[in-house]
Amino acid sequence: MLPTIASAGDMLLISKYYRRGRQLGVGDVVSYKHPIRPGEYAVKRILGMPGDFVVVETPGKGVGRMIQVPEGHCWVVGDNLTWSRDSRIFGPLPLALVTGKVLARCAGWNLWPRALEHGLQPAVLDVDDDVD
Repeated sequence: MLPTIASAGDMLLISKYYRRGRQLGVGDVVSYKHPIRPGEYAVKRILGMPGDFVVVETPGKGVGRMIQVPEGHCWVVGDNLTWSRDSRIFGPLPLALVTGKVLARCAGWNLWPRALEHGLQPAVLDVDDDVD
């Protein structure tokens, strides 16, 4: 999903309300169980919902073909079409594999682990003034 979402380090806010395709639409970014790699999850953008026609074309590979997304499936693609492993490789994604909809990308969260890697430090007080 580069450049929208980094391949590592970005924290995502994912709503499970939308799992299994509930109220999803074209353009939504979803998290799903990878259909080819068991135990792995991926994040892609929905390009087609059941009944939609989608042109299947890999950049640089020539002419594409048009297919209709079957019932109970969606067509997902990454934002970086040249390198994305998406529905163009594994076909229509079953809506049952959708685990949620990405609502936000939380920037700055990757700074906290580095700031706390040595634990919390006690406050240092600068006491130059005599207190009577």
